[in-house]
Amino acid sequence: MRRIKIVLLVALCVLTVLLCGIFAHGMTGHNIYRAFQYDHERDYVGMHLVLEQEVSIDGIDSISVSYSMNSNDVYLYEGQGDVLTVKEYNEVGLNENQLSTVSVKGSKLEIKGKRRSSRRIGVGFFHFGYGAGYTEIWLPASYKGDLALSTSSGDIMSEMDLVLERDLMAASTSGEITMPDVTASNVLLASTSGNVRFENIETNKNETAGDISITTTSGDITVKQLAGETNIVSTSGYVNAETITGNVQIETTSGDITVQHLDGNVTVGSSSGCAKIMEGKGERSVSTSSGDVLIDGSEGLWKIQTTSGEVCVKGQNDNGSIDTTSGDVSLEIVELNGTLDINTSSGSVNMVLMQDSAFEFRADTTSGDIDTFFDDDLKFSKRGNNAQGTHGQNSQGNSIRIDTTSGDVRIKSY
Repeated sequence: MRRIKIVLLVALCVLTVLLCGIFAHGMTGHNIYRAFQYDHERDYVGMHLVLEQEVSIDGIDSISVSYSMNSNDVYLYEGQGDVLTVKEYNEVGLNENQLSTVSVKGSKLEIKGKRRSSRRIGVGFFHFGYGAGYTEIWLPASYKGDLALSTSSGDIMSEMDLVLERDLMAASTSGEITMPDVTASNVLLASTSGNVRFENIETNKNETAGDISITTTSGDITVKQLAGETNIVSTSGYVNAETITGNVQIETTSGDITVQHLDGNVTVGSSSGCAKIMEGKGERSVSTSSGDVLIDGSEGLWKIQTTSGEVCVKGQNDNGSIDTTSGDVSLEIVELNGTLDINTSSGSVNMVLMQDSAFEFRADTTSGDIDTFFDDDLKFSKRGNNAQGTHGQNSQGNSIRIDTTSGDVRIKSY
């Protein structure tokens, strides 16, 4: 009994020293998880090759790369010939049952990471875990089949352009997804807290535009060019696209939305995020709660709904409708082509039109003022809160209708 007590006491002392060492190491500002040093230039320090395997892609039309059971980053590089090469690196040596597996079943190739801890805890001579690592996939440019990439907390990054005749899927929980140019039949991208960054995404499915789906929770989405039928969903992350060709649907909760150039129809839904849709042709349908809306340089029909957000529209050849509760409305229309229908409760309406524009006009306000550059063409009510008439030779049947409660209506000319 005495011997057991002594053993237990020694074990307790060792455990106490170990815990104190970990605490002291952490207090110095060091991470107790002695992971590899990694900078954003892909520089891994302390890594060594633990697996290298080659497999022919002759007859392969589907490749799956899955690292959902450990935190390995996945990198794509352009390989040579018709041989795919897998290189796995780790901070520590791994046993056979801890290494990634590469298997071929018929026309399908699967690369799968084994379950293991993602970090090695180290203090002094005491180290636990299997270390951190990453995997390189050297993919021949001749491969055109399906490609599916998935990680848990690891990043997915490509140094090569992908030109596929079938689908691309990339998904990560907290890791980032970054690629240059991608061409595929359909593209599906999903990340929870990681960012999604692409240069160009283009779809071509049987000579028609394929589907592009990008989904994040708190991660940001940044794409230079998109070509396809696109659906983008982000909760709190922002969405920034330079050029979109094709119809697109964008939904966010608090994330801002910016599209620099859009040729196609767009539907935008956001709660508190702001929406900015710039140049291009097509219909714009935007709905927000408290987020502001800016449409600049567009040509086509627009429909805007917001509660307290401000609305600003600068159009070339436009018509559309605006419904807002307390947000102000500002419009600059070079050429009116159809109907402007504006409804606001306490927001003011400020509009700038070409002097030679022609349209039927009606404005109603409860307590606000009405002031236009064509007052002489209008009939005002006794209180001055209602005005209607026709300005110019309105052969095209254009019309402007404005309803406000307490907001003013002011229309100036270029």
